[in-house]
Parts: sequence; structure tokens; C-alpha cells
Amino acid sequence: MFKNNIILIALTAVLSVMLWGCAGNLPKSQRTKMIDMNWGKSFESAKNNQILNPEAGMEPEPVVGLDGEAAGYNMKKYRDAFKKAEPPKTPVLTGIGK
Repeated sequence: MFKNNIILIALTAVLSVMLWGCAGNLPKSQRTKMIDMNWGKSFESAKNNQILNPEAGMEPEPVVGLDGEAAGYNMKKYRDAFKKAEPPKTPVLTGIGK
């Protein structure tokens, strides 16, 4: 009887730890507050960058980064990663053992 109680207590403890890990760090009410705090940050950043240097588009120097060919190759690899691969064709084995 005592052994069954220990197993039941251990299973309850393991289950509660698993559920606690899946629950996340913040309660739902605080998660929405975190989203609301960061809402529009990228827009504000882009707007502030344009205010700091409004003539940035007039500069003749190219933007430092990937050239068009390399960027196109990377985008093609990225898009191809989401396509479903064909299953490997199994060879038809006929005449073996004759």
C-alpha cells in the first residue's frame, strides 16, 4: 500500500511540473500587456530614422549588403525549402534469384 502511494505522489509531482512548464512564464493578462507595450516599435524606428536623415535616398552610394544575384539565390533557396520533396523512388527488383 505504501509503495502505491509513493508512485502516485511521484506521478502527481511529474505531471504538475510538466503542466507548469507548458503554461509559460507570464499569465495571459501580462502577456497582452507586453504586446501592447511593444506595439508599433518598428514603425516608430523607421519614422525616426527618416526624420534623422531625410536625404538618405538622395545619396549616390549603394547600400552595403548582398548584391542582387546573391540575394536572389538566397531567396530561391529559402522558397525551395518549403516545397515538399518527392519521395525517393524505390527500384523495381525483378528477376532476382532466378
